[in-house]
Amino acid sequence: MIEAPFQAEKKASRHTTLVFSIALNGYQWRYFKHLASHRTYAQKHGYHYEVVSKPFYSPMGINCCWLKLTLMYTALRAGYQQVMFVDADAFINDTCPPLNTLFVPAKSIYMAKGYSHRFNSGVMIIRNCPQARNWLKRIITHRHDKVEPQYDVGWGENSHVISHSEGCRFVKEIPQEWNNTSSDYLTDFIRHRNYGPLRSGSFERATHYLMFVLANKIAKLQRLFTKKRKTSRRDDLLLEQTQKTLHNFPNFCHRAINKSPQITSSPLNSRLAK
Repeated sequence: MIEAPFQAEKKASRHTTLVFSIALNGYQWRYFKHLASHRTYAQKHGYHYEVVSKPFYSPMGINCCWLKLTLMYTALRAGYQQVMFVDADAFINDTCPPLNTLFVPAKSIYMAKGYSHRFNSGVMIIRNCPQARNWLKRIITHRHDKVEPQYDVGWGENSHVISHSEGCRFVKEIPQEWNNTSSDYLTDFIRHRNYGPLRSGSFERATHYLMFVLANKIAKLQRLFTKKRKTSRRDDLLLEQTQKTLHNFPNFCHRAINKSPQITSSPLNSRLAK
């Protein structure tokens, strides 16, 4: 059962709703207009907004996308009642309604399906309850597990999100308008030009591919020169980078209502154990 029935609510305050994106490895300058649209949307509806834009290059390379899950988990434990993640290459239109227009009883995780007809984690909206937090924790804990072929997208966290959403009773499929990855003709709220049909221009495809490859190559080079063993890095890098991100962006672990947020002394891996 959901922790408590979801009640009809007024427009959420910036102290309880977080909207955030991750823009590293060059995405922060390539998609600055998209990030500006995220900020505009959050300000319009009174939400707190964060964009993770440093360090410029992440040692995680393309796998920095996993940070969205650890940061969402941390933000929910910190007391945010709603958390929305939006990919850096997704543009939020002025017509996008407030989040509470989506909410229904007994559903705490909201995602749209992409052009592959599977859940796309480029836009994720989560309401705070034990089931949602445990769902995130399970995915993070089992991030090294192999997923079934029907869920596999080739890289990143999306395969695991799809796998753990299968048959999950508190996951709600939302209209494609909230994460349009496939139709130029749809009157959408969020247009997401990822690897799907919407990324049709040759320059756009080439630029995105180059950024993708460079981020991965640089990350591999950084790992080659580290003194830590590869097996250790495989287990520790996500949590290590999450802690560094929380140091740079403390509002993830302390809601914006706090005037002088301080980093919690508890490491994230001990939080995941709770």
